[in-house]
Amino acid sequence: MFSSDFYPTPSPVIEQMCSGINLHDRHILEPSAGKGNIVDYLLRYGAKVVACEKEPNLAAIVAAKCSFLKHDFLQVTPTEVSHIDCIIMNPPFSADEKHILHAWSIAPEGCEIVALCNYETIRNPYTSNRLKLENVIKQFGSSQNLGDAFSTAERKTGTAIGMVHLFKPRVTPETEFEGYFDLNEEDEDQENGIMAYSEIRNIVNRYVGAVKMFNDVINASTTMNELINPISNGLGIRFGAYNDSYNGGQATISRDDFKTRLQKSAWKSVFNRMNMKKYVTQTVIGELNAFVEKQSNVPFTQTNVYKMIEMIVGTHQDRMNRVLVEAFEKICGYSDQNSTAQERWKTNSDYKINRRFIHPNICKYDSRWPKSTVDIDYCADSRFDDIIKALCFLTGKDYEKQIALSPFFSYKYKLAIDGEILVGYDNWDSDHSRIIHRKSDLEKNGNKYEIVTVEGEWGQWYDWGFFRVRGYKKGTMHFEFIDEKVWELFNRRVAEIKGWSLPRKTDSKQKGNNRTKAESLVLF
Repeated sequence: MFSSDFYPTPSPVIEQMCSGINLHDRHILEPSAGKGNIVDYLLRYGAKVVACEKEPNLAAIVAAKCSFLKHDFLQVTPTEVSHIDCIIMNPPFSADEKHILHAWSIAPEGCEIVALCNYETIRNPYTSNRLKLENVIKQFGSSQNLGDAFSTAERKTGTAIGMVHLFKPRVTPETEFEGYFDLNEEDEDQENGIMAYSEIRNIVNRYVGAVKMFNDVINASTTMNELINPISNGLGIRFGAYNDSYNGGQATISRDDFKTRLQKSAWKSVFNRMNMKKYVTQTVIGELNAFVEKQSNVPFTQTNVYKMIEMIVGTHQDRMNRVLVEAFEKICGYSDQNSTAQERWKTNSDYKINRRFIHPNICKYDSRWPKSTVDIDYCADSRFDDIIKALCFLTGKDYEKQIALSPFFSYKYKLAIDGEILVGYDNWDSDHSRIIHRKSDLEKNGNKYEIVTVEGEWGQWYDWGFFRVRGYKKGTMHFEFIDEKVWELFNRRVAEIKGWSLPRKTDSKQKGNNRTKAESLVLF
């Protein structure tokens, strides 16, 4: 029994959706694939398709046709689809605007989005999400009424169907990695197995060895499956390489898929081993994922790894400047009321964001399973991580000492070092020995420490890193710069990067909690 939202897309509608789009050799995401009608069409015209599907039985069908990303599209992050050229979708009409807005938010620059929806969603924008979608369509695309396009479909409906067509503008170079790697360098020889001459050589040789061994493993698995098949009734064991993202475990992966995914994972291992957390932003990860996905011929060698590290460290300041500007524009770029400057900043003599701002969709609250303390949405940390890195770069603070928003509220016990919360533990009893061990290290180094708790009550202010924060059950979270000087520095630095007149000095009477209603802003 399939979901009430299951309406397979008819061929004439798919043709209309794809009209004018070059599909051959393009990387295309199908977020609500159903049994794969759109996937079949895309594959027929030479597209490289990655798909999501929530319903397990349908997911099994789709996973056998193309690369399967994960079940819940709403949990897909930008870095996972940073290589995608197009998103072509027929989302569940019960939440079509939510799915289209999520597609827009995670789509990389230059991506084209075509989505079906209930035409009423765009004809009658009476909810906040529909209003947001209306605004995106007006700025970045178009919509049209396809009428009763499903009246003769496999599963019929007389609902008027709308089609939304969006183009995500490109504002940064296609990739800073383009032309940087040595594409002619051969994969390094495995020599006498895994070499431990260095951490990087270790990672590179493990990668090379695994890729070379893949065909042997698959051949051996095929032989083993053929041997046990006649006597495997109830055994529940199969040999081979399968996609962990698919819960059924039956979605096989090819050597090319394995090589690409292993290379991306190996890059993450390099960054972790080289302790490059403060340098590697979400933008870097996304661009690297896209480059690896589209340039599978790039050898993963020591030379290229060192080139990458050199490039990332050498361009760190430019990248942090870009993150500061992106954060600034996200906070104040959607409404004239979001900044002290008016009329879309036609004059910039007082161009600055307000000290307090509001961000939606940070908290989550389900009345069926209510939580008495603040619960952070799963992807909130990734949204703020780059901003925290940029602020650390701007102020000279140690990024390693910053705790992410989610563990700040979810961990009951935290270890504070010289007043800064550094690490968290879920359970005092199970983690007590680790806390004591950590405290001993701190005592030797002369650090002042204490164990603190954050109960995280709804609607209450708490100090978190650079901000005071408070969460609300409706999903919003209020942020306020704790340090007025950091707030000023942030505004002035962005003005310098943009080449604008520097903002006037903040009136000291405006600091603290003495905020007027006009000083709060909403980040959409």
